[in-house]
Amino acid sequence: MIAFGDAAYAVFPLLWTAAASCTWLLCRDASFDRRSLWRSDAVSKGLPSVMGLWAVGALLLAGLVHLVAPENLFGLLRDRPNLWAAIMIGYPVLSVVPQNLVYRAFVFHRYRALFPARVPMIAASALAFAFAHTLFHNWVALAITLVGGVIFARTYDRTRSLKLVCIEHALYGCAAFTVGLGSFLYNAPR
Repeated sequence: MIAFGDAAYAVFPLLWTAAASCTWLLCRDASFDRRSLWRSDAVSKGLPSVMGLWAVGALLLAGLVHLVAPENLFGLLRDRPNLWAAIMIGYPVLSVVPQNLVYRAFVFHRYRALFPARVPMIAASALAFAFAHTLFHNWVALAITLVGGVIFARTYDRTRSLKLVCIEHALYGCAAFTVGLGSFLYNAPR
């Protein structure tokens, strides 16, 4: 139903409920390796490659805005710097962490038996992540979340560090809002 109505009011409560439910299920499952929720050693090892790919990705995101909505390029930062600052602080905690609990930690653990090979598992995680963004009713959101979903799922598959994936996802998301893709990724109430 959310995909057909005004999604702005329901997205976060649904996301937080899903994340809480997935976390509860994971913590009750003795076969889930709780270390995958943190793994700081993976952060220190994986951050340089994450940052390198992110630098290229941020430039590509800016290029995408220049192509599809040049009037939006850096618009939020330019026109509403206080809102931009609030998003830079709130987005990682309120959106990134719950999304990665659901689409990385939970999906990888719960559906590993259905997708025992790496590529199908990464694809399943990425497709589920992109599908969740259909509620924004635009191809840009689907395209960038599918690509982002593959990037984040590959990192999780390689490191089993939700912490590193959250950092990576926050970097891309904050870059997307900064360069002007926010209007494609969130339907704010009018």
